[in-house]
Amino acid sequence: MTDDALIQAILEGDDQAVETLHSRYVDQLFSYVLSQVNDYHDAQELLQDILFKVMKHLHDFTGDAVFKTWMYTIARNRVIDYYRGKAKREKEQPAETDVLEAKSGESGSAERTAVANSQVAAIHDELKELPADYHDVLYLRFIEEFSVKETASIMKRTSFSVKALQRRARNELAKRLEGEVTAHE
Repeated sequence: MTDDALIQAILEGDDQAVETLHSRYVDQLFSYVLSQVNDYHDAQELLQDILFKVMKHLHDFTGDAVFKTWMYTIARNRVIDYYRGKAKREKEQPAETDVLEAKSGESGSAERTAVANSQVAAIHDELKELPADYHDVLYLRFIEEFSVKETASIMKRTSFSVKALQRRARNELAKRLEGEVTAHE
């Protein structure tokens, strides 16, 4: 069943269609939010907020864009609101010392697995350090596999702007990864 058919069924009161639409997107949406906020519990809360907003405003979905694009736009806006609120709370409260959580990596028996895991971890670490727009464009284009047009719609930019941003983001990520390799040699 297509997203449009599911949406129509939901608007007509079909609870099973709600479950189907939810299960279709919940994991992808959670991965996106988690990649944006880097905190599991905050990501869970934001996901609930996003899903609530999607359902609350489902009747406003006009079909001008693909449903997934519309939903990710809501998600991105909610993440932006989260950071605005976080910045405001940090200004109001005295800064506390950061607590670093120890990461326990699973070690594979094969050397290739260890090297691959290390490379993926390095990419994720560097991706987190990129400016927000760079991170967003790379995540949406290469992890979520949105088209340039869909990414532009989510980010509220032109397709040309997304292409240019993507090129700059890839160059910056490559430069950082090259520095990471050089530092470990």
